[in-house]
Amino acid sequence: MPLNTIIPISSDGFYHPASESEVISLVKYAYDNNLQIRCRGASHSIARAIYTDPGPGELPVPDKVSEENPPKGPNLNLIFDNLMSLTWIDNEKGIIEVDAGIHLGYDPMDPTGASTLANSLLYQTFLKGWTLSDLGGITHQTVSGFLSTGSAGGTTMYTIEENLLAFRVIDGQGNAEWVEKDSDLFNALGVSLGLLGVIVKVRMQLVPFFNIYGQQITTKTTYEECPIDLFGDGNATKPNYQQYLEKTPYSRMLWWPQKGVDRVVMWQAIRGINPPVFYPAPYEEFADTNLLTQIEQLGASVMFTTLGNNGFLKTWKKLQPSFKAFYNSIKSGILAVLLTVILYIILFPITLFFSIFKGVLWLLFPTIINLLQPLTKDGKAMLFMDYMWRSLPMDNEAGDILMGTEFTELWIPIEKTKEVMNLLKDFFEHDGRKATGTYSTEIYAGKASNFWLSPSYNRDVIRVDVFWYASNEGNPSVKGGFYEQYWELFEKNNIPFRLHWGKFAPSYDYKHWAEYLKSQTPKWDDFLMLRQQRDPKNIFFTDYFKLRFLGEK
Repeated sequence: MPLNTIIPISSDGFYHPASESEVISLVKYAYDNNLQIRCRGASHSIARAIYTDPGPGELPVPDKVSEENPPKGPNLNLIFDNLMSLTWIDNEKGIIEVDAGIHLGYDPMDPTGASTLANSLLYQTFLKGWTLSDLGGITHQTVSGFLSTGSAGGTTMYTIEENLLAFRVIDGQGNAEWVEKDSDLFNALGVSLGLLGVIVKVRMQLVPFFNIYGQQITTKTTYEECPIDLFGDGNATKPNYQQYLEKTPYSRMLWWPQKGVDRVVMWQAIRGINPPVFYPAPYEEFADTNLLTQIEQLGASVMFTTLGNNGFLKTWKKLQPSFKAFYNSIKSGILAVLLTVILYIILFPITLFFSIFKGVLWLLFPTIINLLQPLTKDGKAMLFMDYMWRSLPMDNEAGDILMGTEFTELWIPIEKTKEVMNLLKDFFEHDGRKATGTYSTEIYAGKASNFWLSPSYNRDVIRVDVFWYASNEGNPSVKGGFYEQYWELFEKNNIPFRLHWGKFAPSYDYKHWAEYLKSQTPKWDDFLMLRQQRDPKNIFFTDYFKLRFLGEK
């Protein structure tokens, strides 16, 4: 059957199926014609992990996140903006079925415009008194994308895995089936990267809705000033970091290790009661108004882009999307135009000056970070109480362009926490700016998982997210790139780690790193054997994943 009689390709390069039968037809077409087929969610993962390979002679898929355009060529890239429904199976027990394309929350970067707060999973379930057990730092993702890459929030007590009952999946030959919880196939599908088939629906068992109550403080990392013993064994009045991670329901820490800065921003929250009358005080990551928040993020964008690039012309060119994003975020007609033009004029000579005299900007760096992340004074912690869907994802305010953040995420057995913290501390102090870069490092926990390819399979973990500003010059994952020093630091010091599948992984020595990750993943061979059975023509298995799993294309 000709492809255009199944469903036409859209001008954006995607196929937009509106039913399971259309997805099955597209999969069968790929199978019959030896083509690849992949599905895109919110493009929050590395682009090469999302899309098919490009056609012969076409441009390669970029090694970055938030890439909205699929590669050109005959292969099939799908987007599920027409598959976003939520069906209540049992209102009294909180059981639902959702299409794979539904977003957890509102996705401001959705190129189709289909995502809204009203049609999000979290908001629809909130209105009926139900929710998920855990969320990540943002809620832009589609439910299938969040699950398929093994994403998780900062907790050893809860996991979205608790909410999952079954997957509706189409294998590499176009066969559709429901896969129920606690089977081997279910545990293989939980974090399957789209390699075992196309997940089209998920059945979930929700939990009663809860509010969260929390606080955020910013302190120096020293034993005397930090309420946690970050690098030692702790005592009766001050827990060590592992104890803190294990006993705090939800937490995350941003570590700014640069000389003259050296501070941690500690966010923590607990589940609370739902009183009859509730006046929420949401968590605010930036300023307390949208306008000031956007100005603050634009200023940060100018600083990080200037520090991360050589030459004014390159820096200024890379800042243009930030000005556009700032303008779009104001949403106030003529005010947005005037304010953007004014800031454009003001920031032009400032960027020019600091591009030429970058050393001056480095001297000012500690002062600027102190303005952005001031130390908490006694009794002045930021307190918040809010609906879980709004403030548990604490990074939702961060703009995907203005604060474009890419990272590699290492998941390490939680009993290695003290060793990890001291290894990083010594590394930052010894190697200075080369090790710290210009950004923060996020550290938090993860609960053990039953999913075969989850980086927390069978063990609670401490997670180290090494941030990279997206507009920086170069690729941090290549040989000699920024991340090489981290991956090799942990490997050489016998700190076992697994990597988040949607984030940066080594783009060099593929054979070595495939063997290393295999050694850390007990179900590696079982997964690959199952993958071959379910995808005999490799229609889901792109060159990117061949490099990751096999070490070669």
